Amino acid sequence: MPNTITLIGKVVLPYKVQYNFTVLLSGSYTSSNATIGVPGETLNFNAAANPNKLARPKIPSGPPAARLPVATDCEVVNSVAGFTGIVEPNAVAPTPANFVLRLYTSGGTEMTAQAYNTSAPLLLTEPFMVQITVPKKYA
Repeated sequence: MPNTITLIGKVVLPYKVQYNFTVLLSGSYTSSNATIGVPGETLNFNAAANPNKLARPKIPSGPPAARLPVATDCEVVNSVAGFTGIVEPNAVAPTPANFVLRLYTSGGTEMTAQAYNTSAPLLLTEPFMVQITVPKKYA
């Protein structure tokens, strides 16, 4: 079963737009061994639920390629069950439907490949909060 992504807010500022999502994980984690690409949790931000019916709910994509948010535009603002996360565009096929969430322990070690229900069941019930910031001209 895929993870559940929900757009919970969108803040329009003078020069940028912040999209706020919750990400609830499911299944199991695939360790990336520090290589961006397929491993980790795949996130499809443009398929996120939009229960508040926010206008223009999709994050920008290309062309030009510079419209797609980069890793520094994405922030995981909370930790869950002692794990923090980093969201990055997939290096193999970067699109809004193909970002990667990599999970790390409090010691900074990436989570090993494992099922969440046996290793960290709280990851299946508590969402990560992800904020993506893009230039206003692209939103």
